[in-house]
Amino acid sequence: MVRGSFIDGEVWIPALKYENVQKELKRIIENNELKLTASFYDIVYDFDATPPTPPTYIKTNDFTWAFQSIVDTYGVPRYREINPTLFNIVTFPFLFAVMFGDIGHGLLLFLGALYLVLNKDDLAKNPDLKPLLKAKWLFLMMGFFAFYVGWIYNDFLSIPIGLFGSCWTNKGHGVVRNLDCTYPFGMDPKWYVSSNELTYFNSFKMKFAVIIGVTQMMFGICLRGMNAIYFGQTIDFVFEFIPQIIFMGLLFGYMNIMIFIKWSTDYWGKDGRNTFKAPSVITQLMQIFLKMGDVVSYNINISFLGRISTLGRRKRTRNVPFPNFNSLFDMYSFASFPKTNICLV
Repeated sequence: MVRGSFIDGEVWIPALKYENVQKELKRIIENNELKLTASFYDIVYDFDATPPTPPTYIKTNDFTWAFQSIVDTYGVPRYREINPTLFNIVTFPFLFAVMFGDIGHGLLLFLGALYLVLNKDDLAKNPDLKPLLKAKWLFLMMGFFAFYVGWIYNDFLSIPIGLFGSCWTNKGHGVVRNLDCTYPFGMDPKWYVSSNELTYFNSFKMKFAVIIGVTQMMFGICLRGMNAIYFGQTIDFVFEFIPQIIFMGLLFGYMNIMIFIKWSTDYWGKDGRNTFKAPSVITQLMQIFLKMGDVVSYNINISFLGRISTLGRRKRTRNVPFPNFNSLFDMYSFASFPKTNICLV
């Protein structure tokens, strides 16, 4: 507020900066040739009136600035709320890596960001690179996680790496799985030459993303509940947090549990006939509302003239009449066409 030559203003000052502001104001007054005077005092509010809510001040540094900017894009936390940026430092680059997982691409991104980090002082002299330097730590984390997830996908510039060999063995014009073999880490490279490569990887990546996404959403709801407890908002805790966490847990949390159960259950069987007993996660989720969660049973007995594509150096296709799937398994090794292993999602 300006009153002639008098300026009156109200400002919010972080508690840690309070003494610094007082010292700087005093220095300006002492060194001012115009002999201006200034006073600085605390404002005391009436306890009967509701005091104004202070603005949110979040201290950032060279590492956290980019991550805080991402959070601020969606919304700035209220004063004294939990700042989700601390968790976003890990979750955002990792979710990026789930989409961008590749050993080669991740390594290139990581090395490029590492160059920006190590040479930031020299590169800062170029004004065109200053906006890029602000996100150097973000790119570094994204590159690191993309490199790591690339090993899970076993994908190097769209080429699989047979670092641990394979649990599938070429036999004739097809492949046979070694039932006693478990691939140590990541995906078996044999899946990249299978006829159902796209179906298999899409199924895995979809479930992988669902698990991470649901976990992150439930964690966000828990942060909402802790904020309600801290601010003493009983109504918000009872009528917002509790219904939300129950709904997410019983529906989508249950879906995550079903995914892990399906992954950890051996539906293969010694004779290779039990694969179709694996329930569909999506169908089972719908059964919660349609049949109170009853497990869907699969009794497959289909008669048709099929075409079987086998894997190997030489691909051969032949017409085979068969009355049902059981006779098909009697005639051919299930490993010859892993397409039927991942037909349910």
